[in-house]
Amino acid sequence: MDDPERPGPHADASEIAEWMEDDFGRAVADGIENASGEDQQEVVEVEILNHERGEVVGTIDSDGNLNTESGALRNVSQEYLEEGVPVLAPTTYENEDGEPVHADAEVIVEPGTIGFVRAFIDELPSPFDCDPESIANLPVHNSFRD
Repeated sequence: MDDPERPGPHADASEIAEWMEDDFGRAVADGIENASGEDQQEVVEVEILNHERGEVVGTIDSDGNLNTESGALRNVSQEYLEEGVPVLAPTTYENEDGEPVHADAEVIVEPGTIGFVRAFIDELPSPFDCDPESIANLPVHNSFRD
């Protein structure tokens, strides 16, 4: 939406009011457009490898869509797809003396959230894994961000 032209210094009250109304409408529309983009993440998909067989046995995406013909991969993945992946997240709390305590808390990373693919791949048992370069580029769960 184009910015409405600001009235000049000699504009009357009705021109200024009309400009303010148009400008407010544009600002609201821009805010809605910007906010809707913040909650959406790009869908990430990676190939899952079976290192014993040396082949790609499936793919997983950030929405939890597993595409595989491997019964073994499907079996080890089912719980993570249904309930999410447990990960340890660093946390800090105060003890009874008011001193900070650093500990790890378990967080469940569910399909559709940032970091799901990374958590999913990290939890797969051997022989399943993904290409190390792919892992390096995967986003981690929000709890790990500064």
